[in-house]
Amino acid sequence: MTQYETVSAKIPAELKAKIKRHGINASKIVRQALEREVARAEAEELDMKLEHLAPALDRIRTEDVVAGIREDRERR
Repeated sequence: MTQYETVSAKIPAELKAKIKRHGINASKIVRQALEREVARAEAEELDMKLEHLAPALDRIRTEDVVAGIREDRERR
């Protein structure tokens, strides 16, 4: 079962009134925004790791990868 945590934020009263007036589901919007930001941060983290690995990956020849895949398929 999914566990939930509460996140709170202070916003101007005028913004809260507009949210209510327009019937905006603030919880849904905040959840989506946080999910997007986490996805962006994780992608940035992966980019940094890839930059670190790039020199090693550059030394791997395409032919070696293809040969490895063929060997694996033949074993099945």
